[in-house]
Amino acid sequence: MSRVILHIDMDSFFCSVERALNPLLEGKPLMVGGSPSGRGVVVAATYDVKAKGVRQGMPAARAVRLAPEAIILPSRHPIYTQISAGILGVLSTFTSAIEPASIDESYLDVSDVSGGFSGAARIGLRIRSAIRDRYHLPASVGIGPSRAVAKIASVHAKPDGIQVIPPERMRSFLDPLPVSNLGGVGPKSAETLSNLGIRTIGDLITAGEKRLVRLFGEKGATLFRRALGEEITPIVAWYESADPKSMSNETTLAADTEDGDTLGAALLWLSEKLAARIRSAGFLGKVFTMKIRFSDFTTIDKRRTLTVPTDDEKTIYSMAKRTLRLHRKGRKVRLVGVGLSGLRRRTSVQEEFGFDRGRSRRLRSIEVFDAVRRRFGREKLKKARLL
Repeated sequence: MSRVILHIDMDSFFCSVERALNPLLEGKPLMVGGSPSGRGVVVAATYDVKAKGVRQGMPAARAVRLAPEAIILPSRHPIYTQISAGILGVLSTFTSAIEPASIDESYLDVSDVSGGFSGAARIGLRIRSAIRDRYHLPASVGIGPSRAVAKIASVHAKPDGIQVIPPERMRSFLDPLPVSNLGGVGPKSAETLSNLGIRTIGDLITAGEKRLVRLFGEKGATLFRRALGEEITPIVAWYESADPKSMSNETTLAADTEDGDTLGAALLWLSEKLAARIRSAGFLGKVFTMKIRFSDFTTIDKRRTLTVPTDDEKTIYSMAKRTLRLHRKGRKVRLVGVGLSGLRRRTSVQEEFGFDRGRSRRLRSIEVFDAVRRRFGREKLKKARLL
């Protein structure tokens, strides 16, 4: 039997929240992000602004040139996070099989409560109504037999609509769509496929799984199954997946630079901030990740699996410096970011690796620093290099 999956996508979420909090903004073109007079970037925009070419991550100064009539507001992430949690609460009244995909979208498996796709459509309408009644926010709902299909459906439902793609209509709907509509097909993959004459989702199926595996390895098999509309992994209930999978911090520098001291200070600050967050949450990270964006906006993401999980800024900082040195190659840097993924609870790691934090003088001193900073603020205790 086909699963019945809903994808709930909050339309222009940050901008919609700002409109809900200030009705005077209703109907006006909006952007949320940093100041266009500095190094700010766009984090959200309304559809009329996007229609002029504005995109998430674009420098705010460029966005203002494309849409000079738009109002730009500073991001208020704590408020967006609070409302996102409230929306999860609304969704939980319909099913327990909820898996958040980001702050503004979630997947729901309603196979056992919907009675089929017509019942799922009624559930989708009730969800939209409940969110609008409680938070005055629009939401688009896509319904299909898998996450991939439901996600495509919600894109076609925008703005503030509902789209149902049952199994009997799936091929006629999906096959003509560009292959880039399918999750996991980025610009490079789409270009590779296009050069081989594979331009639509129907072409992808015609190419066959074996050919896709030769091209992309295991990813090719996943793409083929997504194109078929098969559900690859079950929806994990949000209360069972409350532990984060990763944590990261990044910063856009005040000016593009190749100065080693400036970059070193930025990496140290990010490493300390990240390590403190992870320690506070009681995790250790197994995979180090780093993001570097250069002055020409070329961006690279690097990762390395650690022998032993860590929450120590010294380890994070050391790896960040080494990664930057290997890949900068004399270019000016615009943005740096560090992260840890593969997070696991500290207690389980201690049992597996047989080490005791209490035996380490360095780790005991770090815990004291954390306690001082929690009580008096991070600015009250810092390394001399960051003064």
